[in-house]
Amino acid sequence: MEQSFNDFTKAGFARLLKHFEDNTDDVVKLTRAFALATKAHKGHVIDGKEPHVNHSLRTALILAEELQMHDADIASAALLHDALEGVQEQEVREECGDRVAEMVRAAAEPRPKQQGEKEERDKILDEYFAKLAKSSKEARCVKLADRLDTARSMKNHAYRDSALRFKEEAQRHAVPLAQATDERLAFKLSVALYEIK
Repeated sequence: MEQSFNDFTKAGFARLLKHFEDNTDDVVKLTRAFALATKAHKGHVIDGKEPHVNHSLRTALILAEELQMHDADIASAALLHDALEGVQEQEVREECGDRVAEMVRAAAEPRPKQQGEKEERDKILDEYFAKLAKSSKEARCVKLADRLDTARSMKNHAYRDSALRFKEEAQRHAVPLAQATDERLAFKLSVALYEIK
């Protein structure tokens, strides 16, 4: 099923732009980032129905609305946090600048080459989160907002084993990072994870 937009996509992007409407350069940057995110996730859907770009949009909205982070670079990085699966880092750098590209690279989670053993995935995540902990606060916030949105969507996830595995990984890796980064994110993430049963 190829679906790039739905009603939320359009309304959500308009909501995001509202926070930046006083600065034309910010609106242009966000529009470029959104176009690039849409290109990177073209045809990708979550749970067989929702356009993947909506997850990126919700991640940016968490930062802009819930955390009041009205920085177009941070919002752009949130829109593009999963984009390196579909576009090159150089394209992100050319469209949105060095700062955005650095945050996107820091937030980009490595993917195991194949679905392997839990120990292998744990090792990859241990290394990734140790490296992320040394990156900028902004990059950490982007990744944590990503995890928060995913946790919220897992609350009613059809595949309980997958949801519980995500919860365990997030409690092990993302919650400690959130506690060291932003207490608001730590609280919101803890609540969202608690709701995964």
